[in-house]
Amino acid sequence: MIPFISLYFVSSLWIANCQKIIRVNSYDSLVSSLANGADVRYFFNISMCMGSSTTTKQDIPVFGGDVKMFVASKNSDMDTGETIFSQARYIDDKTIDLNEEIQTIWIINDTALIFWGRPGFFVNNTADIDGMYCNWTRGEGNIWIKKHTDEKQLTSFKEIHTVLTSGGEVRWVANLAGCKCPPAPDDCNDASIGDTIKDFKIMTDGSISFSTSMTFYLPLSVQYVRLITFGHIYENNTANFMVSYLDPTTWKDEENDMIQCPIAPGPSVVGANFFYH
Repeated sequence: MIPFISLYFVSSLWIANCQKIIRVNSYDSLVSSLANGADVRYFFNISMCMGSSTTTKQDIPVFGGDVKMFVASKNSDMDTGETIFSQARYIDDKTIDLNEEIQTIWIINDTALIFWGRPGFFVNNTADIDGMYCNWTRGEGNIWIKKHTDEKQLTSFKEIHTVLTSGGEVRWVANLAGCKCPPAPDDCNDASIGDTIKDFKIMTDGSISFSTSMTFYLPLSVQYVRLITFGHIYENNTANFMVSYLDPTTWKDEENDMIQCPIAPGPSVVGANFFYH
């Protein structure tokens, strides 16, 4: 039997951890949280969503995780905001056939469009794509922010370099407001893209180089897209990002965007923001 004091300790720890989880209830709050480098978690049981009766039970995914790479835009007078992220894993249903499963989550205000399928080794199979609409603000899916007691914004190249070379992970968010997107003469649009630096390289000029990627389903084109971001952080407290959209089958460039940002010197929703959790 577990001693009473141990049960009390475990219960207290569970309550303390639960107090750090905050449910997100609106699209604006979600975008704001992502733009500020929050650790965002999600869980979807698609059987709770609209129209799930049209899909066989074994095909309905139940999945969750943390938002890794994302692209997000705010609602405006001209456009409806969208946030995109995905989850991919290799599967072993048939050990002789290498395959992976991809869930793509498009969030538009209170609607989450969930697409799932198995694209095959060459990421070119779209024949088995299924999709579902979920109202995530009404409990047809959950999104949370996980608070960390040691959260800190890193406001200089030196701080970022110190954390990375000491074994820490750095969350980055390029909030395009305040950045430049050459060759366009004007500023970038008011969107955000971000992920966590898991691996990096110190270049000969002292800059920090990293990359990140995700593969997601694009319903209008009925195809998968591979999105890769190449990042460089410089000693003069600036950061550059090249965002490439690739055909996942041929790896042909569909589009390349260059983003040039100052490192935000403090709490800000513009420029390149870096966070240590």
